[in-house]
Parts: sequence; structure tokens; C-alpha cells
Amino acid sequence: MTLPPYYQRLIERYPQVSLEEWQLLDQLATVRYIRKGEHFLRVGTVARNAAFVLSGQFKYSFHAEDGAEKIMKFSFADDFLTNCVSFNNNKPSYQNITALEDSVILRFNIKKLQPLYDLHLSILHVNIQLYQDIMQQQAEHQYILSLKSPLERYKFLLKHRPMLIQKISLTNISRYLFTSREALSRARLLVAEDLDNQNAWGCP
Repeated sequence: MTLPPYYQRLIERYPQVSLEEWQLLDQLATVRYIRKGEHFLRVGTVARNAAFVLSGQFKYSFHAEDGAEKIMKFSFADDFLTNCVSFNNNKPSYQNITALEDSVILRFNIKKLQPLYDLHLSILHVNIQLYQDIMQQQAEHQYILSLKSPLERYKFLLKHRPMLIQKISLTNISRYLFTSREALSRARLLVAEDLDNQNAWGCP
């Protein structure tokens, strides 16, 4: 059985999984096309699926009491989409997972995957690694939000997550940093002015 070419990316990312195991997983997977603005998971529904992002961008978000959207996380090509808390507790999700652009995913039903964990330790290890990645991402976001000003938060992204600055709109970055678009625009201007001043002092 020949695997579709996109599995090469998964094989490189998770080399502990054998070719035969990927072939087994492929029998449980389906390719899905998701349009911009469409939900992979909607608030109030219980998570039943996980997915590998073949192409596109997604956001994990919720709406605060004042109606403002807050973004907790972004996912890009080669990331996984999942809501472990919702699935494990069999409770409705408090977050939407929404496509930021037309996207393609490889979707897995989590319940069908679970029996494989006892039979294939390498697949279980991938699941554990996903949990660890999620926890690290949540911890980093909490740290970012602990920074006192939009300027500090924006500088952290510039230094540690420049890809977000390059790929995500200013509006969505402001929602991720839990600040206003105007405050983020001022922070970005201050950073640009600081760079200009540094360049000016560096001229001969």
C-alpha cells in the first residue's frame, strides 16, 4: 500500500512511527477541505476528531463576556488540530477552532485511534508528545499575557515567534495578545522608531 505524498511530512516529524503503522493510520483518516471562516470545532460541541493540517491556517478562539474575541492559539501546516480537554472529559468545547484561510486537513476520529495506543507504543508516544506540545504552547501564551504592556508582548513575538508577525493579520495578533488593535499599532510603531534610531546611530 502506497501512502499519499503528504505522509512524508508526518514520517519526518514522527520517525518513531513505522511505515506499516502510518498505513494503518491512513485507513482511519479522511482528507477534508475547510473554507475560510468554517469551524473545525465549534463552541458548545464535544470534540470527536483530531486533524493534521496539510495546508492553511487556524485559530483557537472564544468570545469574552463583553463580546470581544480572544485568540488562544494559531495552527499552521504540519500542526495538529485537537481539543483534548473537550474529548477527554466528554464536555462541550469552550473554544472555536476556525480556518483563517481555505485549508486542507487530514482528519482522524479520536475514538477509533484510542485502541491503537495499547497495541502500538510509538503511536501512543506521538499522542503524549502532542499533549506536551499543547501544554508548552499554553504555558508560553500565559507568559506572554503576564507581560504588562502591548509593547512587551509584541517584542516577545518579534523575538520568539516572528512567523506569527509575518503570517497573521494585525487584528488577529491583537486578539492573541489580548489588547486592542490601536494599542498594538502604537507598539509596532515604537519598535520601528527604535530600529530607525539604532540604524541612525550606527551610520558612519
